[in-house]
Amino acid sequence: MSVVGSVENAGGAEAELHPLLRAGYKRWVVFVLLLVAIFNFADRAILSVLAQPIKEDLQLTDTDLGILQGLGFAILYSVLGVPLGLMAERVTRTRLLAACIAVWSAMTVACGFATNFVTLLLGRVGVGVGEAGAQPITNSLVSDHFRPGQRGSVFSLILLGSPLGFLLGQSVGGIVASEWGWRSAFYILGIPGVLVAALVLFTLREPPRGLAEGPSKRTSAPAPSLAEVLRYLFRKLAFRHLLAGFVIASFTMNAIANFVLPFYLRGFAVPLATLGVMFGLVSFFSNGLGMLLGGFGFDALGKRDLRWAMWGPALALLVCVPIYFGAFISREIHVSLAFIFFGNLALASFMAPTMATTQNMAGPRMRATTSAVTALAIGILGAGLGPTVAGISSDFLAARFFEGGDFLASCPGGRGSDGVGTALDAACLAASTDGLRYSLIGLLVMFLWAALHYLLAARHLQKDLYDPEAETQGSPA
Repeated sequence: MSVVGSVENAGGAEAELHPLLRAGYKRWVVFVLLLVAIFNFADRAILSVLAQPIKEDLQLTDTDLGILQGLGFAILYSVLGVPLGLMAERVTRTRLLAACIAVWSAMTVACGFATNFVTLLLGRVGVGVGEAGAQPITNSLVSDHFRPGQRGSVFSLILLGSPLGFLLGQSVGGIVASEWGWRSAFYILGIPGVLVAALVLFTLREPPRGLAEGPSKRTSAPAPSLAEVLRYLFRKLAFRHLLAGFVIASFTMNAIANFVLPFYLRGFAVPLATLGVMFGLVSFFSNGLGMLLGGFGFDALGKRDLRWAMWGPALALLVCVPIYFGAFISREIHVSLAFIFFGNLALASFMAPTMATTQNMAGPRMRATTSAVTALAIGILGAGLGPTVAGISSDFLAARFFEGGDFLASCPGGRGSDGVGTALDAACLAASTDGLRYSLIGLLVMFLWAALHYLLAARHLQKDLYDPEAETQGSPA
């Protein structure tokens, strides 16, 4: 984590004034928050690698999988993020974060006891309840330890928890499920989160609000209400366009993330354990490199022109469309995975500058709430609807491609009702694969729409960034 030191050159003098701004402690904060992110995404991602065996075992449809990975997880995850964000403005954030980690880890274990769609849905809802507080609290803590020009780079480090979590969830989940069944994978990945919760509780200290802005900018003023925060944010055109672009991009991003492994398991003859490790490695290196390039790269370009914080994501979203098209249309797994690698790399680069910019528009006492409001929109309209729409359209297209009658009746769980390896089973699997293939391809157009909003956000960015010198005394902070 020594790379954190490279973004601290402007804060040496103040680090001597406050122990929570010392380089060693800040590196520890980033490391612990990275661990939180790893298990956050591992517990979230495990369902994607287990989706196909769960579908076949519990005889689910792609619509069911879409709900489990989309709205079933996202509704309470998103809605509860707002009260948890408001709570984080008023209570000790480190304790609240530890409690959230313990809840989602316990509910991940509970998913292993599911016997049908409803009980698995309840488990996923519970995971969403626990994870709802992680991002608002993490973003708020980062913003109190690092200055605005450093936050994109630091967020890119913490966002490595996404590819690391997916690598952990997909590889361990795939191997464990192949050896001991999909239920055991939930048990094994849920337990370590309790140790991470203890690490947060006993090693992180609560920083003063606005600590990184300097002694004169720290605030002990009462936290603003939700209505005040919403008025403050939505009068900024840059925030409105940024939020729209983030939501629209998340719609397709989450559809791809949750259905790409079922797509490969259906379309290519690769064992689950092998594919879990293979795809986990591809995701780790592509997403990890993309997040670092997006965070450090666009922070560096932002020193020349602040608008690169929005121009960069727009460019990334445009580039990834033809690349993902190549991935899903290809019939050769190695060619397809090569396209996936570069598509993930381009797409991942938009995350860190987006998160940093939302924080840079908000005052110190509204940053957790800002993150929660953003997560609410992204969670329901992006992470919730994206996989759900992908699952519904996949079932619809699969029924169109299937020539043997009623697809859902003939192909429970996407496989032949007369057993595996029959002619009917082959027809079911082919229809299920092509239905998902063209569902994912059709959703790529959403990236173009999202890129337009990022370009529009860039036009208003400079005047809409938070400026402690320009804020009037009556403005919420």
